Amino acid sequence: MTGDQIDAFLREPRIADLATIRPDGSPHVAPVWYHYDGEKVMVIASRTAVKTRNIRNDPRVALSIATEAAPYEYVLVTGTASVSDDAAPDLLRTMANHYKGVTEGRRYADQVLKDADFSTITVTPSRISGWRDAD
Repeated sequence: MTGDQIDAFLREPRIADLATIRPDGSPHVAPVWYHYDGEKVMVIASRTAVKTRNIRNDPRVALSIATEAAPYEYVLVTGTASVSDDAAPDLLRTMANHYKGVTEGRRYADQVLKDADFSTITVTPSRISGWRDAD
């Protein structure tokens, strides 16, 4: 995939598998919504989630984002992540609208923000690569 194709792919509402490293060195993988701003990838997670705790311990992460049907494509992002305890309601609303549409996204965000105890995970990529099946 070209850089422009990767950029367009990452801006689609896809589920990413976020891999973090547990304190014992074993991997932990979790499906997540994400927001890509052209430079960094942002994820919202509970402050007590395993992925959040893992990143606080070891910032190395990887994301795998793939299509579910042919033509098959995927993008891999490796880098380091930081955790901010900002609830990021604007980011949550942006992501909810992106994944669920404006009407349902607004409803979803309003419901989730009532009990918000979120952190924002920001991934700074060291490498982004992509692959596309030949058409």
